[in-house]
Amino acid sequence: MRIAYVNAYYCAESTSGGNAHIGQFIANAVALGYEVWANPENQHEAVKHLPSGRLARLKALRSMDVIYTRLEWAPPGPARWAVSPYREILGSPLIVWEFNTVPEFGLVLDNSQEAIAGAMATFKRYGQGCDLAICVSDALADYVRERFDLRCVITVPNGSDPNLFRPDCAPVRRMQSNTPDLKVLWIGSADLPWHNFELLRNTADYLWEHDERDQISFHVIGRGLTDFRDMPPNVNYYGLECYEQLPHWLSAMDVGLIIYRDGPSYYGSPLKLFDYMASGLAVVATDQPQVRAVFAELEQLDLLLQGEDPEELAGLLLSLAQNRQRVKKQGAAARELVVQKYNWKKSVARIFGEIEILIGN
Repeated sequence: MRIAYVNAYYCAESTSGGNAHIGQFIANAVALGYEVWANPENQHEAVKHLPSGRLARLKALRSMDVIYTRLEWAPPGPARWAVSPYREILGSPLIVWEFNTVPEFGLVLDNSQEAIAGAMATFKRYGQGCDLAICVSDALADYVRERFDLRCVITVPNGSDPNLFRPDCAPVRRMQSNTPDLKVLWIGSADLPWHNFELLRNTADYLWEHDERDQISFHVIGRGLTDFRDMPPNVNYYGLECYEQLPHWLSAMDVGLIIYRDGPSYYGSPLKLFDYMASGLAVVATDQPQVRAVFAELEQLDLLLQGEDPEELAGLLLSLAQNRQRVKKQGAAARELVVQKYNWKKSVARIFGEIEILIGN
């Protein structure tokens, strides 16, 4: 089977979770025996490159069995290939859309309400030709069924690679000191308002002011932390890090933190959740549907925050700092759940199982 993954750009040096998702999709699809074709800008070693010339490119696209389009908040150009006359010009391949967020996420990126409404109308118009919609969460699957009238929708959550993210990865040099504090990691973009970074800041302040400074330390990897000088000394900031190097940071930590505000985050599938789990970390999080479902499987719903109170988060972390056996137990159970269920190999196999059924029909 030949798949045109036309709008997916992969770069090995990227720091983004979306890039990691794209790379894992390609690697696992090829491992299953499928051909994945992408634009010449895609740097993944396993892809075959579509020709850049217009006629040669069209000829190559007409030989594809599947047009697979990755979607964010707004429809990219290839989304229109789902409908006439584009679909017929391409030889009527199977059209698969992969939804990763809702149009309202555009508001987080400072787009207007008019732009969101336009994106929704376009999704609905082109969605008439979508044969299969892959959604990363049940909440997102319900959204696209209701808003875009898509007829064939399945949920395939994000995952992790337990061969890459492992508790036994050699930690980065600056984290090799064996200090007794509970090391709490947060990965993300502090300047994106759907992350509740203020909760981390206020919790760190609370612990520092209440003389709990030796029990817990916070470690932040990502972009957007412009006022680090205002952070208390128990917060450490390391800036951006290449995704492939993150396992060496995670293996040095005890707890992974997931903190969102209400809004578009409700529909997501946090990649950091599964990477934390694969690395054997215990996880503490704000309430979010997919996180809640995973926490229920791990029997750790008490580690799900009920609100945005820094004292509540501080209390949860202090309870873990004083019960290291539980930290290890939760981390081991989390990793096993990734190995058995929430990994990229199983996710990609599920997607192609559905595609094979549709092509067989």
